[in-house]
Amino acid sequence: MVVGWRVRLALVAAAAAAPACSPRLNLGSEFLWLAQHETGDLSEWTEGDKGGTSADMPDTSLAVSTDFAHSGKYSVKLSNAAVTSYETARLWRSDDYPEEAYYSAWYYLPRAYQTTDDWIIMQIRAPVPQDPTTISQLLDVDIRSVPGGDMILTVFDHRPQYLRAPTPDPAVPVPVGAWFQLVAFFRNVADDTGRFTLWLDGQLLYDLHRPSGFNQTVYFTPCSVSENLSPVDSVIYMDDAGVSLAQVGAVTTP
Repeated sequence: MVVGWRVRLALVAAAAAAPACSPRLNLGSEFLWLAQHETGDLSEWTEGDKGGTSADMPDTSLAVSTDFAHSGKYSVKLSNAAVTSYETARLWRSDDYPEEAYYSAWYYLPRAYQTTDDWIIMQIRAPVPQDPTTISQLLDVDIRSVPGGDMILTVFDHRPQYLRAPTPDPAVPVPVGAWFQLVAFFRNVADDTGRFTLWLDGQLLYDLHRPSGFNQTVYFTPCSVSENLSPVDSVIYMDDAGVSLAQVGAVTTP
């Protein structure tokens, strides 16, 4: 599917020719990798031994589903019923991506949930510099509930000098019962020009400037990592995930 860093033009043509009953996916340009799940399995994540999936059974699971889809017929259903400690269902795609790239995915929440701790739905992870076989936590995109019943997105940097980024004011609610897109721009360099920028449905939420490039390899990781949600049996769907050299869809410029 990929030639060098570019998806074949046939893929773009095929998307444009999709049946009218399916929402049109804006493929943008210069995709490095794309998962639309229309194979009916998770092979797009694991192809070339550059990705994988995992779930902490029996409380979490992930599977291709026809319950909802952003485009086409299939999406990935991530379920999590963890109560006493954080448990994980995740997919990841890893590669030595360019130092500047966009990481995106569409999500669907069938209902609102009450959180007591962060509900992580996207991660940027990287190998530990001293031990490339160990994958460290770096940046998390989390869902948190707020008084009044809305849910918002926050960003958590696992390095002790950063931790949680200030929440935008006013906070932007996460849609419920509708597909929403997260686009993250990640400039993966080890000096102060490093950057992590996050958009929700094209609206800028976070623009963080800080060093980050300790390894060229990036693990792009849509996931459901949680504990003690209410209701306990949480479900979130994910579709049309990709890594690209250009912005995906319309986004506001920081």
